[in-house]
Amino acid sequence: MKNIDLQLKKDFENLPADFWDFKDATTRDLTHGLHYYPATMVYPISQNILKIVRKYIQIDTLMDPFMGSGTVLVEGVLDKIPHIYGADLNPLAVLMSKVKTTILNQEQLSEIINFKFRLKMIESKSNEVANDFDNYIRNTLSLDITSKNGWGNNADKYIEEYFKNRNKTFHFQTFYNLGFWFTPRVIILLQTIKNQINQIKDLQVKNFILLVFSETVRTVSNTRNGEFKLFRMKAEKVAAFMPDVFDEFYKVLDRNLSKMKDFIIACHSFTPSINISLDDTRTLNSVPDNSVDLVITSPPYGDSRTTVAYGQFSRLSLQWLDLDNTTQQEIANIDNNLLGGKPYIYKNQWELLQSPTLVATLEKIAQKDISRANDVFSFYIDLDKCLYSITKKMKTNSYQFWVVGNRTVKLEKILTDRIIEEMSVKYGLTHVLSFNRKIINKVMPSENSPTNEVGARVKTMTAETVVVLKKE
Repeated sequence: MKNIDLQLKKDFENLPADFWDFKDATTRDLTHGLHYYPATMVYPISQNILKIVRKYIQIDTLMDPFMGSGTVLVEGVLDKIPHIYGADLNPLAVLMSKVKTTILNQEQLSEIINFKFRLKMIESKSNEVANDFDNYIRNTLSLDITSKNGWGNNADKYIEEYFKNRNKTFHFQTFYNLGFWFTPRVIILLQTIKNQINQIKDLQVKNFILLVFSETVRTVSNTRNGEFKLFRMKAEKVAAFMPDVFDEFYKVLDRNLSKMKDFIIACHSFTPSINISLDDTRTLNSVPDNSVDLVITSPPYGDSRTTVAYGQFSRLSLQWLDLDNTTQQEIANIDNNLLGGKPYIYKNQWELLQSPTLVATLEKIAQKDISRANDVFSFYIDLDKCLYSITKKMKTNSYQFWVVGNRTVKLEKILTDRIIEEMSVKYGLTHVLSFNRKIINKVMPSENSPTNEVGARVKTMTAETVVVLKKE
């Protein structure tokens, strides 16, 4: 096995310096492009890791315990890995990963086309109702649709009142500040589409179309373009915002159908065993112990308050999707449940994680802000739990590939690659090698607020490190 380690290290180190940058690579081929998601790992990373590692070991089981949008899992399917595990605490990530890795049959593809036909049959009438409701809100009631009060926080009351006055039944769901995030006509049209989706019997077809619906929700909402966190566009833009909801839905549906057809062809009739779970990586209860040959994963760079707010990004979609066993309260708490979301107060116990690099960094941060030092420590306490649970699921002599970024807090750079390397020792892991890549195509914000102060912005990281560990 030591010879394999040396061969692996040699193979990776002999690659050109810019090999892992994938400057000109497309990142949304096949089902990778079914839905937008923040901070996704570009798929050539996992694609090439699989290609190199399988030269030396047999990979029967692949796992991504921070699967996000399912990039690694899709590549596992395409590489014909027999057993694949994915876990995430975000229900939207779970839906996304399931749809991206499900190989639909011809009958299911036909049902999707038929669904579009049925939707077109009611499109004209639905637009009439939506426009009339919009006129009722803006002109009859003279409500300001840009205001948080009135229409913004009481949209459900006005919808119910409108249909009751016309002796019509209209099933709709509601959530906090529905009218703040969506204009009157958009709500009616989205709910019309959702009511049609609810009639689909085939769960795989339904999930595929729900993912189309989720992407449409983002496009026609009042949120600002290009933002991961929830920020509404300016009031004057909201007032004039008139998206064609059906057209947006059809565009995504047609695009996704084309990508799914290409994915089916690329899979060559291979159907792996795929286990995708809404699971906490700190425990990984959905994965058997000692069962995994290879992990390829990219954990969050830090707590969601100051890096990528996956929960905020997903909230509007999830509120509309109304997935089974997902309450509105759980949706609102996603970011709090992710790594570092809940503070741990371990005064003078930073050495617990057995990482001298982390301790030295925390001491520097604490000199400027002890509260932020505790926030950072909370994240690494959680990451350490993940490292333990992941290793517990691995077979002996298996490999872990961690794609990590070294973020900045209070202008102090945190070397997550080195911290993981140091923390891993106590779990029987050895460090095989680390290599760097420039971030060129990764979908992430160009700036963030590492100090958590209003107006304080710095450039986000421009490089990542891939840390390779082995369970002895």
